[in-house]
Amino acid sequence: MPTAPPGFHALVAGHRGTVLADPSGAVETLPANVVLKRLSGGLRPLVCHAPSTVLRLGAKSMAAFDLLELFAFVRPARFCRPTPAGIAEALLLDEPQGAEQEAQSLQRAAEALLTELAEPEFDRAVAAETAREMGNWMWTPHVLRVLEAETPSVFGRAPGLYAWRRIEEWSEHAPSAPPGNQPVSAEETRRRLAMLVGANAEARPQQGDYASAVSQAFAPREEKDAPSTVLAEAGTGTGKTFGYIASASLWAERNRGAVWISTFTRNLQRQVDRELDRLHPDLAVKSRKVVVRKGRENYLCLLNFEEAVSRSLPRETAALGLMARWVEATRDGDMGGGDFPGWLVDLAGARNTTGLADRRGECIYSSCDHYHRCFVEKAVRRSRRADIVIANHALVLAQAGGSDDGQFPVRLVFDEGHHLFDAADGAFSVRLSGREGAELRRWLLGPEDGRSDRARGLESRLQHIGVLDPQSGQHVEEIRSAAQLLPGPGWDRRISGGQSRGEAEKFLQEVRKQVYARAENTRSPYDLEAEAADPVPGLLEAANALNAALDSLILPMKNLAQRLAVVLDEKAKSLDTAARNRIESVSRGLQRRVE
Repeated sequence: MPTAPPGFHALVAGHRGTVLADPSGAVETLPANVVLKRLSGGLRPLVCHAPSTVLRLGAKSMAAFDLLELFAFVRPARFCRPTPAGIAEALLLDEPQGAEQEAQSLQRAAEALLTELAEPEFDRAVAAETAREMGNWMWTPHVLRVLEAETPSVFGRAPGLYAWRRIEEWSEHAPSAPPGNQPVSAEETRRRLAMLVGANAEARPQQGDYASAVSQAFAPREEKDAPSTVLAEAGTGTGKTFGYIASASLWAERNRGAVWISTFTRNLQRQVDRELDRLHPDLAVKSRKVVVRKGRENYLCLLNFEEAVSRSLPRETAALGLMARWVEATRDGDMGGGDFPGWLVDLAGARNTTGLADRRGECIYSSCDHYHRCFVEKAVRRSRRADIVIANHALVLAQAGGSDDGQFPVRLVFDEGHHLFDAADGAFSVRLSGREGAELRRWLLGPEDGRSDRARGLESRLQHIGVLDPQSGQHVEEIRSAAQLLPGPGWDRRISGGQSRGEAEKFLQEVRKQVYARAENTRSPYDLEAEAADPVPGLLEAANALNAALDSLILPMKNLAQRLAVVLDEKAKSLDTAARNRIESVSRGLQRRVE
């Protein structure tokens, strides 16, 4: 294992040259070719973001001490800008000016992070155990030296990477009572707004007027199916977020119910979450009161992480060690903009980071050993007892046809409401594409390519739940037969080679023929389009055949969804909550895809 001498050489590769600082802090500016020669001679410098440094030097690879990796280890689930100045800011060091100071700043930052490891409140035992398992991670001997732990002589797989074992399990609570109907007055809203913005805030009369108007949306209903609704618009800089948070937070506290704030973008979700720090400065309190909800694909799957650890090669353990540190520290397991630093993907690779997210169709729910630690299930249960749930339009609309936990909010705030129509198109429309068709086939039939895969078809799911009776079994068999019309594994290669199978692939093959015959530039992925007018010979016939075949698939899917509803009634007393939720999930999935 390469080690650095006491102190580090620090390297900053800029556009005007490369600066190298020796352990004493003396700096020199060198041409890239001289630096490359020193690297090939055994120099192992301290850098910030090794992949970008490699690109700037024009090197193929580089063995270096990446300060961002040490930051991710010492301060997991904490963000910093991936630059020398960004790390200095996070560590409360003086901001460096110019490349020479940046190199020296990297040295001071490394010393500060290693010193932090020695602080009494640091969890030294877990950190040392994880570092031992990180194989050939270059920081391991330095970390273990600070932690006063022995460096391993051989690679071994001990429980240090098993971060899932140290995650607290969620517990079920009795269903909450329905929220109350106490109104929120305009005067109360203005007082809450003043508390949120602070006494020294700039006076904004328009913000107060906006908040007062929004408070009317929280008035109790006066007629059945006629909720109080306010459509509000305000200019940029008015302070709309605090305007609706004021009345939303008051209503949630008074009526013991959750207000869902729905946004269109992840960036606004993060912004709303940050604004709520004013309402709940204590992070422990905020964790109970505020929940961020996103689609399943944004969250780390602990079973995926366990499988990655079990199959890992020695060269991957450093990446998985950094992920293990994050898994233990994360607020909610969100890798789509939560406390997961995006630059960690560059350092550890997508396979061992975002590639471990929950993937649609693969979750085995209560059959999973990690079900009671699952980040998605935790978020669902926390949102039942929260005051504010920060969601997005796609998730809210997807649940509008049936919530994933049987509960749907009675108070909703749609921020960025002008995007609601686009979100509705995405949630409720059907895209007739090869990729979507192949995904539906996989959801119905399970994996067909012989690979080891947790994805299960309908038959496997229902057998596991124990509700595959003769009648539902007949519907499943009809679905299995009809689903052959959908694109199967390798569909894209077959349609491009003129060897399509099934009605969907034949239709896509004819569409491709028309596009390639009429597109201006078939080599550009950005110009592959053609008008639908005057279809080529064979396209209409393929479309009619696909339409008839889809009807043969839709009917048994409808029948199975109806049969599952009957099973839920017949076995209501014998089914536990987990089994009932899984049956309802399959039924909703069928209905959503059919409709």
